Amino acid sequence: MTHAIVASFLGMAIFVTGCTGVPNGLKPVTDFEPDRYLGKWYEIARLDHSFERNLSNVSATYTQMETGDIRVQNRGFNTQTGKWKEIEGRARFIERNTVGSLKVSFFGPFYGGYHIIELDKQGYRHAMVAGPSRSYLWILSRTEAMDNALFERLVAKAKGWGFDTTRLIEVTHTLSNNGPEYKDNNPVPSTSNQRKMITPCPDKPSCVSSVDMDKKHFVQPLLFEGDMADAHQRLLTILSEFGRVQVIVSEKNFIQAEFVSSVFGFVDDVEFYFDDRQKSIQVKSASRVGFSDLGVNRRRVEKIRKLMNERGNDENK
Repeated sequence: MTHAIVASFLGMAIFVTGCTGVPNGLKPVTDFEPDRYLGKWYEIARLDHSFERNLSNVSATYTQMETGDIRVQNRGFNTQTGKWKEIEGRARFIERNTVGSLKVSFFGPFYGGYHIIELDKQGYRHAMVAGPSRSYLWILSRTEAMDNALFERLVAKAKGWGFDTTRLIEVTHTLSNNGPEYKDNNPVPSTSNQRKMITPCPDKPSCVSSVDMDKKHFVQPLLFEGDMADAHQRLLTILSEFGRVQVIVSEKNFIQAEFVSSVFGFVDDVEFYFDDRQKSIQVKSASRVGFSDLGVNRRRVEKIRKLMNERGNDENK
C-alpha cells in the first residue's frame, strides 16, 4: 500500500496489470490482526522503480471503511519538483483477514498485490511488504527512523528470500509538511531521538496552528500546570473520548492523532508538541484534503483547550 503512493503521480503503476499473486516461494504472514495494522506507516527503504523515483518522506495511512475495505492515503515529497503528492485508494483482503495478503486499487477495477511477508507481531512496529514479484520490496516502520541492527536483519532476511537488496533505496524523512529542510542544497536528515516542533500550516484556511502567526491560521497554544507527563496523559484521555479518533504517535513530548468525519470519512491531522519549560502545548489541526473546513479544526482545538483547562483545574483543587 505504501509503495503505490506515486503510481498515479506519473500516470503509471504496477497495479494496472491486475497482478495480485504472491511471488513464488514467499508466504504472507498469518494470524494477522487488521486493526493493529491501521494507522500511519513510514517507508524506510524500497527497491527503486521509475514511478517512485525522487520521492522522499513517503508514508501511508490506513483507516477502516464502513464497507469493510481499508482506505489507503499515501503521501510523498518529490525532491525534484519541490512538491508534495497525495493519492487515495482502497484495499481488501484476498483471502481471510487473518492473512496479510491484500489487493489494492487506485484505478477503479484494477488491483495489485500487497503481501506482508515480515511483521513485528508483538508491537506492529515494522513490516516488509512484497508486490507481485521480487522486483518490488518495501521496508516499513511506525517511526521515521529504524534501528540499524533491525534494519540490517530485515535486509538480510530479504536477501535470503531472493530479493536484490543491493538495489535498496533508503528513504529520507523529515518532519516538515511543506517538504524537507535543506542546507547547502542537501536534505537535513531527521534522527530517531529528536522530535522537532510541530509543522506549519499549508496555504489554505482548513488548518489552525499555534506556530503560524498569520490571523487566518493562528490559534493560542494550550497551557498546563504541573508535571508534563500528567498533562500528556490528560490529553490522551481527552482524545480517546472523541468519536472516530486514532492516536498515531505518542511520545514523551509529542502526540499525533487522526480525526475521521462521521459522514464522508474525511481525515484531519492533529499534532501536539509539549514544551515543559514554557508549560505550553503547541497545537496544529489540519484537514488532509479540501480547501475550507468551515471552522471545524478551530472549534476542535478550542474544545480540547476547554477540557484541558477544566480537568487541569479539577486536579489542582
